[in-house]
Amino acid sequence: MLFSHSAAYAVRALTWLACQPKNSRWLANVVATQEGIPLPYLSKVLGVLKSQGLVSSIRGPNGGYTLTQAPDTITLLMISEMFDTEKKLSSCVLAYGECGKTTQCPFEQLWENSRSVVRNLLESTTIGTLASISLKSANSDIPNSKS
Repeated sequence: MLFSHSAAYAVRALTWLACQPKNSRWLANVVATQEGIPLPYLSKVLGVLKSQGLVSSIRGPNGGYTLTQAPDTITLLMISEMFDTEKKLSSCVLAYGECGKTTQCPFEQLWENSRSVVRNLLESTTIGTLASISLKSANSDIPNSKS
């Protein structure tokens, strides 16, 4: 798996928030329910996202979480680096150690090209991109009311 569970949950939560009306606030339990993420796990993930300045939260009756950055400025690479996915890209696929630091791994040269492609994909894909795709998909699921 490319993303750790934490990174995957962060991407899902941020994408879900990005699909909601701008400046709306959502309780963690609503996000957890909508995305099928265990609430205790999501709470920890949201804490990291808050500490990194990607979301803010307010307590109280009108409280909840909201994005603090434009979705198009939040890349998957940023999120992966917050939750250690980057280590997965640099570790040896065959468990020889740190990729590129050992001559034993016969897969290293093959993985180097793929690693660059994956890194570029993570760097060029934003939460805004995923939200746009999600919204298009959701809208295509709505039956056309015109006959």
